[in-house]
Amino acid sequence: MVGGRFREAMADVAETIRRVFQDPPARTVDLGLGGKAPRTVTLPTTSARTAGFLLEPVMGCVPMLEGVPPISVGFHWEASLQREAGWARWAAGAQVCVLPLFPVEKCSRLEVPPLPRRARAREAVPGGFRARTLPGLDPLSAPRAGGAPFALAAPDVHQALEQAMALPVAFVGEDIPKLSKALWMRYTLKLVRETGENIRNLEVLGLYRIPSRGTRQINHQATTGRLLVSLGPEAVGAQRAPFILARKKNDDAIVCCFVEET
Repeated sequence: MVGGRFREAMADVAETIRRVFQDPPARTVDLGLGGKAPRTVTLPTTSARTAGFLLEPVMGCVPMLEGVPPISVGFHWEASLQREAGWARWAAGAQVCVLPLFPVEKCSRLEVPPLPRRARAREAVPGGFRARTLPGLDPLSAPRAGGAPFALAAPDVHQALEQAMALPVAFVGEDIPKLSKALWMRYTLKLVRETGENIRNLEVLGLYRIPSRGTRQINHQATTGRLLVSLGPEAVGAQRAPFILARKKNDDAIVCCFVEET
């Protein structure tokens, strides 16, 4: 019975070793960083707009000739009786009135000029009925278009690689369930071998692809699952390698290591 169990254990170990060291499927991963898309600057344009003026004539009636109201004059008619006794002597050659200023021998004969056959009409423009219009608005002038120099200033370039590297770079972890079981078993064996811990005492926090050199400091965000990495100048041009981050269950210590990529 002991020999049967030993044979079963040896068979399990042989099967595990065969699965671990078999060739995993290969895939191509784009390790390059995407280039920046060029951006264009829209040139300013001008457009002319006319104001919405609407001229509307207004007709009104202005009384120019008004009737004169009647004015009452206080006339008082009185009847008077005049009696002249000299009219009774008219037939006897009496003279009623003698005017020394207008005697007959001193007055000349007056001739009345003949009247024209056709009356001439005089043409005249009545000044009281003359009207004059005044312009309400000045004519709108055409819009003026002016040119202005438009040029972009030359960009200033500063060598500040150290300041850029000092800022942490966020890396998003890979989807572990999508990895093959053989590849994930190989990664866990590498983690156990490098840290010297039991796999049951380790809790894997994530698998990230970070630069293989130049890593100075790491910080794991539990809420977002991202890994903040502070890099040095050595990380320029370095390839990305798989990086496993785990936590020890007994004392919550963080352990990590790079694994080989196949």
